[in-house]
Amino acid sequence: MHRQDRELDQHTVLIISEHKTDQLILSACLERASPARFRLAAQQLMQRPLEALLDPAIDAVIMADGPETEYLLRLAGKHKATVPIILLLDEATDKTTAQLRELGAQDYLVRGHLQDQLVHRILDYSIQLKEAREQILQLSNRDSLTGALNRAGFRAHLERAMDRSQRYGFNTALLLINMDQFANVNDNYGEADGDLMIQTISRRLLNKMRSTDSIARLGGDEFAVVLEDVNSATDVASIAEKMLASISAPMILSDHQVSAEASIGAAIYPEDGREFSDLVDNARSAMQQAKTVPGGKFIHYSERLHFDLAGTNSLAAELRNAVRKNQFELHYQPRIDLHSGQLVGLEALLRWNHPERGLLGPGEFLSTCEDMGLMKSIGYQVIQHACSALVWLGEQGMRHVDVAVNISFSQIQDDRFVEIVKEIVTRSGADASKLEFELTESTILKSPGAIKSRMDELRVLGISFSLDDFGTGFSQLSHLTELPISALKIDACFVRDVPHNKHQEAVCTMIIEMAQRLGMLVVAEGAETHEQIEFLRARNCQQVQGFYYSPAIPLQQLTRFVQEQQVKRRERLFS
Repeated sequence: MHRQDRELDQHTVLIISEHKTDQLILSACLERASPARFRLAAQQLMQRPLEALLDPAIDAVIMADGPETEYLLRLAGKHKATVPIILLLDEATDKTTAQLRELGAQDYLVRGHLQDQLVHRILDYSIQLKEAREQILQLSNRDSLTGALNRAGFRAHLERAMDRSQRYGFNTALLLINMDQFANVNDNYGEADGDLMIQTISRRLLNKMRSTDSIARLGGDEFAVVLEDVNSATDVASIAEKMLASISAPMILSDHQVSAEASIGAAIYPEDGREFSDLVDNARSAMQQAKTVPGGKFIHYSERLHFDLAGTNSLAAELRNAVRKNQFELHYQPRIDLHSGQLVGLEALLRWNHPERGLLGPGEFLSTCEDMGLMKSIGYQVIQHACSALVWLGEQGMRHVDVAVNISFSQIQDDRFVEIVKEIVTRSGADASKLEFELTESTILKSPGAIKSRMDELRVLGISFSLDDFGTGFSQLSHLTELPISALKIDACFVRDVPHNKHQEAVCTMIIEMAQRLGMLVVAEGAETHEQIEFLRARNCQQVQGFYYSPAIPLQQLTRFVQEQQVKRRERLFS
């Protein structure tokens, strides 16, 4: 048993070099590792280097620098190889190593300086980093509440399914499922029971699916189901009806029996759309048409559907009206310094003050705003509100408090973005040095060069930048050094189960240590328990936000919050 465990812990290393001396020296070096944790890959793989770089059984590659190095690195990048590549050089200059790292090399070794401990340490670090990235990628594609795919995971699976459909000639169906009157559940039973309902429905949908199908949670109460290799529209309708019946089965919330209903819209690839956006839009149109009919219902997309997106009763029309009438407002979630316990920042979070349904969270409307192209207009309203908040904070004697605003790709790519932001800041009289723009990794990945240019222009105004939901977008770590980012925000999905989840604990610790070495501030999101706070404080995380301290609150309640925090700090000091 002990021997098997030791063998399982071993990592396979491939040495690619035309020089037998390299092979002999490195082989002997790896054999001397204690405990024995490295084994050499079969030498015949040297003849097929690209195949080796894509082989999941290979844990690390040591590649001698040569005429083909740049070509192989570019090829590995093109095919998205994840294996760490360590280059073997005759000598290392800053220029050479920078160029090779830019091409995707993980690290380097120098002939003549191949000490055992150095080689073993570089291999251990490279392999551990690869494993951590794979864990982050797995977590980043999943919804933390249900375990279903999130938006990124959904897009990846649907695009792969469409590709397989085209290659093998079968149909793939997309179902968009939206709960009816879900806001009433949160209002009547509370958010905890609302989450329980979403989890229950997710499990019920999963039970109606095959192993090749997938389920994703796209928003607060919206799911997407991808059904591969379906025979006909009749089969899709049959599956959808079974899902509706399963959803409507009674469940217990707060000792009450509750039944839910949903609306399902479907589109089938390739007949209802050959592009990702077309398929999603058509399924959404069918789902919105289904919501106009009382009771749980299913509608398959058809070009004969005349769903009036500008109609007075549609969500789209309501959102356009909300933008015109400025019905959106901001609530602010406090950011607390873990060392002093003082308020040091606020994250501005969007709310829709619906004239009939009351205050709505972003999960109920934000994705539709993005689909409709409204985020640019809404985004400027948000920045205006945030700047007004900064002025108010100064008047209340809280000039040290930053205000962070989430910025979407559609906003920052706008040619007039910098000009309009400058005008808003000037007109409001806000201190731009206390304004922070939060960007996600997925936003940066869409156009790193253009976004860096925008960030540089905004930084001249005094605005700072944080990287939101860090880890969930699986971006290149080089962005942390190339872009003017001053803070990393650890996504709530990595905090949810610490300190009881060893994987999340490892990811949190790694992010905090990396940020500290880069001289960046670390902010953990989603902290809800005393245990989480103590874990983060012990790891030297500087700031935290979450329900442990406060949910997002209206600005006018902030003074009371600060007073309550001062009382709590005094009580802790004298207890």
